[in-house]
This record gives sequence, structure tokens and C-alpha cells, in this order.
Amino acid sequence: MGQSETDRRILYTCGTQNRKESFMGILIKAPTRRRDTGDPVVVPPASADTRSALHIREVVRITGLRREQLYMWQRRYGFPDPSRDGFGDRVYPPDQVARLKLIKQLLSEGWRAGAVVPLADSALQSMLGIAIEDPAPLPGEIETAVKLLGEHRVGELQNHLSKLLVGQGLRRFLEQTLIPLNEAVHERVVRGDMQNFQELRFADLAQRLLRDVTRLVRPTRDARQILLATPPNDPNQLGLAILELLLFTEGVNCLTLGAGVPAQEIGGAARAYRVCLAVLLFDRGISGKIAGQEIRSLRAELSEDLPLIVSGRAVNLLAKPIANVRTAADFSSVMATMRELAVVAGNGAELPQRA
Repeated sequence: MGQSETDRRILYTCGTQNRKESFMGILIKAPTRRRDTGDPVVVPPASADTRSALHIREVVRITGLRREQLYMWQRRYGFPDPSRDGFGDRVYPPDQVARLKLIKQLLSEGWRAGAVVPLADSALQSMLGIAIEDPAPLPGEIETAVKLLGEHRVGELQNHLSKLLVGQGLRRFLEQTLIPLNEAVHERVVRGDMQNFQELRFADLAQRLLRDVTRLVRPTRDARQILLATPPNDPNQLGLAILELLLFTEGVNCLTLGAGVPAQEIGGAARAYRVCLAVLLFDRGISGKIAGQEIRSLRAELSEDLPLIVSGRAVNLLAKPIANVRTAADFSSVMATMRELAVVAGNGAELPQRA
């Protein structure tokens, strides 16, 4: 028997209503919680040392130092030497926090970070209250450059340095402007007067300026070849560029490996290219202990008859001299040592003549 139109509408309506109720039932049904079958995350218990240590956040608050300063000192001087808590955060034991407070006080009295951070507590205590001379005023050209960098006027700084290079000539520009300017910028960073990014920006600008000059310099053909590099974890590219150009002006060919080169790679390059001298240039700040380890490692990789010169402020922090290694505190000392070794003849580099 056929269904009437009314019956079909009733059946359709009921079916639709049932489907809606079923659909709505699915929507409002509470989902079942999936059971976690994985292993629970276990945070390792803190040791006695880390329980008494302070989080870096607290160290910054107590000492008044910036995080960036703590990171930079750890990288360059090997202090502070924090531990890690169960979450991987830096924590500092009380004795290191006390030493950091001493360092902060000495910085406020005018000492530079490079002069105090590597020292022991007893030495720091003996320096408290000692009057130190105010830093000598910078020459006008260098003071102007520091001011432009501090005010982030990089374009004007680039023009300023370019004019000084043209007016002073290469050798005088390197020795009387760029080297002291590099030191002045670094001192302001370690004292907290400038940020790390400003020193990096200055180094990049100076390196680009020097790269343009390098294309115009031709050392003499019979010049002896010297290998230049910095040890691992040392990003001092600008120092290498300055020394390379100084040697160019003395007629010396340079084989520059770059910054952060392992000792075995430096030794391999020295043998492959038969260099007459190796120079290891350290960054301005690195602990004497780390410097000694790097120097001994490199000396072992080089042939016994190959002279090795190491330069940088770290050489003044070495506990004792290292056999068969010549030290030079600055660029002038490096050049003097090379003349003593008869590596630098002083005949000068050839510069292209302008038409």
C-alpha cells in the first residue's frame, strides 16, 4: 500500500529530527581523555651546589651587571663559571657572586674589566680604594669617531674614517687612528658604556674599509710568507686585518686563515705552504690559563724550527714563559719581533701610482 504525501512528510520530519538529535549528541558528548603511555618527565634533583647557587636573574639584580657582560667575561676570561640547574639555566655559586660584586665595585672606581676580571679575590680586595688615573683624553679624530658610533651614526662614521685614511695614508691611519680607536671602542663595551652590537658594527665597517685598501696593495714578489690566525672561540677578524695590512706595508706576504682556527689546522697549513713564521693573535680579553693551553697546543703542531709569535693582552697573563714561543703585547711589538727575527726587511710594499 502506497504512502500518502502526508505520511511521507511525517516520516521525513521524524527521520531528520532523529539525525539532528544523533548529530547533536555527538557534538555534546564529552571526549574521552587519552591515556598517556609515555614515560613521565623527571626533573633531576638539584645538587647541594646548585641549591645554594643563584639564578642569573638574581645575579644581575644583586650585582648590577648585565647578562651580556657575564656571558662575554665567561667567554673571554673563563670567569664567571656558572653551573646549570635541572632546567638548564645558569646558576652562580655564592663565592662567584661575591667576586662579581667586587668586580662591579672596581669597575665603578674606574678599573677596566680586562684588568680585574681575571684576578683572584685577594688581588681584587687589595685594589679597592686605590686611586687610579683618569684615562687620557682621546685625540680629536678618535673622539669624534667614538661619538658617531655611540650615536649610531654609522654612515657619518664611515665617511669620517675614509677621509682620515686618505689624509693620513695607510700606515699612519692604522697605527695612529684605527688601532687606538679599536681599543677605545672595546674599553667602552667592557665598561658597559656601549653595547656588544656597536662593537660588532664598528668591526664590520672597519673590515670593509680595509678590504677595499687590500685590493690596492701589492707586496714585493720575493717577500717571505707569514701565517696569521686566531685560536678557537676567538672572533678577532679586525685584528687580523690590521696586522695583515701592517705587514703589507713592510713588503710581507700573509697567509691569513681567519679567526677561530684549531691548532692542527694551523699546523697543517704551515707545513703545506712552507711559511717562515706563524703568528697567533688573541682577542683583547682571554684568561692566561686558556691562552697557555692554546699556545702549547699550537707549538706542538708546528715544526721545531718554525718561529711562533703570540700577541694580545692575554700574553701578559701567562703564568710563565712557554718554550720556543715569542710573545708580543701589541702590534708594535709584533713588528719589532719580526725585525729581530729578520722576517721583515723593511723594504715596503708597492702601492699603485695614480695617473
